[in-house]
Amino acid sequence: MEAVFNSAKRACYAGLDSIALRREIAQRICTAVPFDSYAFSTCDPDTGLMNHTVASGVPESLAKTYVEIFYPTVLARLSIDLARDGRKVLSIADQPPAARRAIRRAGLQQQLHVIASANGRLWGTWCLMRGRASEAVTGRDYNLLNRLTPHLVRGLQSAALIDRAISPDPADRDAAGVLVLDRRNRPLLRTGATTAWIEDLSDIGLRMTENVPLAIIALASQVRAMCDERGFEQQLRARGRSGRWYTMRASLAEPDASGECAVVVVIRPALSQEVGRVLTALYALSPRERQVIAAVARGEATKTIAEALGLSPHTVTEHIQRACDKIGVRGRKALIAKLFFDGYAPALKTGRPTLADAARQQRAQKTA
Repeated sequence: MEAVFNSAKRACYAGLDSIALRREIAQRICTAVPFDSYAFSTCDPDTGLMNHTVASGVPESLAKTYVEIFYPTVLARLSIDLARDGRKVLSIADQPPAARRAIRRAGLQQQLHVIASANGRLWGTWCLMRGRASEAVTGRDYNLLNRLTPHLVRGLQSAALIDRAISPDPADRDAAGVLVLDRRNRPLLRTGATTAWIEDLSDIGLRMTENVPLAIIALASQVRAMCDERGFEQQLRARGRSGRWYTMRASLAEPDASGECAVVVVIRPALSQEVGRVLTALYALSPRERQVIAAVARGEATKTIAEALGLSPHTVTEHIQRACDKIGVRGRKALIAKLFFDGYAPALKTGRPTLADAARQQRAQKTA
């Protein structure tokens, strides 16, 4: 157990991208905590909704039932609430009765649900499931996963930053796609750009029949569950397999002749400014640091920020410096570029030049 824990812990700090990290953790843990299938999802920290899944051995029917009925309306909030109480690993007994029955109908008898949460924000969930013939879950299983979870959270946060740094820059950041889903979440209509975006957002190890990612099904299901709230719209940020971030907005269409409502989902590559909010959480900026940095991004002077927040200019400067230290940059311009414009994203292990490198190269060529 100790060797497996140390091996999985090392993977959390190995600089892996999100998909590689989840696969590597599952492979290393399974030698000590056996499972027949798993679904390992990253989540939007603001909504708790899953935004990408890596899975193995999960029946399509169970996956769809889980995200359509249980997860968006019950389990996402349950995961966040229990994590605030210090719970990191749930058993099948912690699931709603209907969810337990659905899991067992799929031939799975036991489930361990790992909650990767920090400071009230849900960064990921990992469901490990066992069939009827498998060994019973033991206290050693719980202990190992509980010890690993804080490292897993930091690994997921680091992986999200790595995904952001190596993601390709869309040719057209304003290109949006529209996907219309019927009441069974089957596509009724999709526009040209949608196919490419959905392919990038598709889950790993779980290909749905209609080729609609679990994240979109969960998003549409939550909108339907909130249909009593007039004009309700839900937004979700998600990373694709390429590392590119997307913004998805879902809302109910007008009822048809039979009274059924389709869900309209608008998908587009996220603007850097939109990703900035997630990045401030990934870098663990404090609420006050986020306030100050948002004001800096608006171009406000230190004195103006100090007066607005009731702080001294010296304190504002300290907040900016601490944010720079956490993010690993020097100065206001580099800080804003890192968070909102991605101009200083590291090339990491890809060997590709950053945008800043490209700009310097162009200036050098003009000078020559």
